[in-house]
Amino acid sequence: MSDNQEEFEALSKAARSFVNAQGKDAERLRGFCEGFMRNWRETRGPNGNDDHRLINDVFRWTMNRYNIPRYKPKRSREQRARDFLATPVAFQFSGEDFGRASVRNTARITGQSKSTVARHLARQGIAPRRDAKIRKLSKTAQQLIRILDATFDSKAEGILQLERLAMALWDDGSPRHVPVTTQASRKKKLATLLSEISGAGVGYNIFTIGAVCGIRRGRRFPSLSEANTWIAEALRLGRYPAIQLPKPVAVAEHNYFWADPIVVDVMSIIDMSVSGHFYPVKKLEAIFRMERLLFDMTPVLPWIERAYHSFAGDDMAGNLADLTEKINDPGVKKATRRLAKIMHDLRSFIGGFPSCYDAFQMADYVLGFMDKTAETSPESFARLAYIRDWFEASGDDYLDGRDHLLQMLELEKAGEWQTPDAATLAQYLPVTGSPEMENESLVDIYQLNQMHN
Repeated sequence: MSDNQEEFEALSKAARSFVNAQGKDAERLRGFCEGFMRNWRETRGPNGNDDHRLINDVFRWTMNRYNIPRYKPKRSREQRARDFLATPVAFQFSGEDFGRASVRNTARITGQSKSTVARHLARQGIAPRRDAKIRKLSKTAQQLIRILDATFDSKAEGILQLERLAMALWDDGSPRHVPVTTQASRKKKLATLLSEISGAGVGYNIFTIGAVCGIRRGRRFPSLSEANTWIAEALRLGRYPAIQLPKPVAVAEHNYFWADPIVVDVMSIIDMSVSGHFYPVKKLEAIFRMERLLFDMTPVLPWIERAYHSFAGDDMAGNLADLTEKINDPGVKKATRRLAKIMHDLRSFIGGFPSCYDAFQMADYVLGFMDKTAETSPESFARLAYIRDWFEASGDDYLDGRDHLLQMLELEKAGEWQTPDAATLAQYLPVTGSPEMENESLVDIYQLNQMHN
């Protein structure tokens, strides 16, 4: 440190500003410090001291100890997650407001840039322009694109054997005897389809060489020669990605009583509360959906893993609560602490041999899912209320009937469990009264209490 505090502070401040703008480059930083001190001497005059020690001290401290400030984004993680989840909804609204659902109209609603909206939609499987281009292709080409989409991720690449790809396209992946002439015509037709898809602008760059084709999704081959070289190397390595068939359009199971997503989540929460097992993390997704702790739960997941694998003991909820003291982000800390309390309450409020009814009531006491469902999904509320009354009437122990409850959907599909009809479920719909009726009810309760006293 220099004997002159003013010189030291001036050089240190200048060095930090230089590093913030140019990065930590040792040679450039030393040259900057030397130039700064030369200019300083020219304007302030010499003081008889050697500046090399001052320059060395500031240089070493700046290179070894100074941390460049991190860029602070304009939006928090939660705001970005909220915008990401809200974009598909805004996309639907744009069709109602402007007559056509498009990226441009969605950007007008959300205030985001068109590129940001397009990126959010693409990550959630919504690509209006790409879908419009695909609809212009033949039905066979559209099916081939669905196969390629299921096989390759957004930035994936690989080589496929034409014979296997044709089997997936025309035979649903089932090997069977095909005449030689049919094989030849299929191979020719498949090459034409692949060339058509490659030139359709739907994100695929495809080259066919002999009995294989090289495919890149989201990127292009720089040239034909480089494509040939890349395919030859992939052939030498013999790495063929497994061809995936697109998932068939599933018949909606929401009509089944036990397939209601909210019913599935509630039964999962009840099972976690009785068993006390909250791992693997996928189990906790039911709680995440029922209790919106954060829009993006990603920063909480590592702490859940640490709590489960902790050597402190088997109390996962207690371990997670202890770990919250090490979390710096206030939002993540609050969400993690709330999750730890939910897990603790679910586990501790249930006795050793709970009845199904008690387990249901205690889970509702902790998460309040009946009140939430009454506002957001009356039909699901009616199903849950029916289950609650069924549990109360049966009086069965949960552990005794656990295996049976886990199979209720299969029993319903097989006709071994009778689904209540619409008239029965209508009796369980939530009652929504007018404010006047609610005030009258409060007056009646007050009068009854006065009479009782």
